[in-house]
Amino acid sequence: MLSSLLERFRFMRDIKLFSLESRFLGVDIGSASIKVAQLKKERERALLETYGELSLARYGDGVVGRSARLLDAKLTEALKDVVRESQVKAEKAIVSIPLKDSFLTTMELPELGEEDLKEAVPYEARKYIPIPLSEVVLDWRVLPPKNEERQAVSIGTVKRKFQTVLLAAVPKESISKYNTIFNNAGLEVAAFEIEVFSFARAALRRDLGTSLLVDIGASSIKLIIVDGGAVRASHSFDRGSQELTLALSQSLGVDWDRAEILKRESGIVRRPETEGTASVLEPLVELWVSEGERFLLDWRRRGGGSISKVLIGGGGALLNGIVDLFVKKFGVEAFTVNPFSKVVYPAFLEPKLKEIGATFTNAIGLALREF
Repeated sequence: MLSSLLERFRFMRDIKLFSLESRFLGVDIGSASIKVAQLKKERERALLETYGELSLARYGDGVVGRSARLLDAKLTEALKDVVRESQVKAEKAIVSIPLKDSFLTTMELPELGEEDLKEAVPYEARKYIPIPLSEVVLDWRVLPPKNEERQAVSIGTVKRKFQTVLLAAVPKESISKYNTIFNNAGLEVAAFEIEVFSFARAALRRDLGTSLLVDIGASSIKLIIVDGGAVRASHSFDRGSQELTLALSQSLGVDWDRAEILKRESGIVRRPETEGTASVLEPLVELWVSEGERFLLDWRRRGGGSISKVLIGGGGALLNGIVDLFVKKFGVEAFTVNPFSKVVYPAFLEPKLKEIGATFTNAIGLALREF
């Protein structure tokens, strides 16, 4: 179960031909809600069987749309409820690990044989991971060449004798906590995966270019660089969509629920009737974009190339006008992620799934891990 946090991130399908499992459940425990998505494998297609979302506010003292800190017992209760209300049939779950609860970085190593690499990686990992290796689950993989490296080799440039290794570590304490919560909820954890990989799997297709992925949650935003078919860099910062609601509530003197409605209806689109809302929200969203610009600048300083597009997911991706702002600031195409485009579902669900798709990016990505 813990043998790999990384290896199933691919754009190509990775079919387990001899697996007896036919149902795959992705569970994304966010700061404000739990989302589940259950897929069924039928003739090598991913069929959507059920999905569901449950706010964590009702299990604490919070309000809908705002992050909630719950005791493990309350989180177990919430998990049981969303599984029951969504009529989940799967007995095993693929579970996301928050980026903030993990360590993810890249390191350059000389080209080594497989056995030598197995010895070298844990030794080098001590330089990057701030806690003893005995306290983490460690995983790594050798990344394929970057986009510009492949192009350089194709025109005859001498290849460097180094390889980039993606290193991941999750504290055993976090793994134990999630195992207990899921076991108490009557589910077995089939695999854990750091959330940036499930997001990338759901957001991208067979794309070997360089893309910026933006996952806007309630309390944090994750930035991800995918290049040459692999996650290369990631960054998380403590801002999110709840910040916008709080700013509206305070600036306009309205309660949280009214501020949520204004945020969803108006966003940052400037019209005469939305000018007041947009003037509050736009400076905050521009701070998100500025963080993205700094992240890309650091990527380029470390030898990365320019991005070709921006893909935006998470609940904050539904904010009116946010795609246009990213286009304006980055000068490339930007899109809202719709992970349901990767699965088969009844036609009557089309309007609803398009409306909520971005919020289920991680849950669908987790469930797609076995396809």
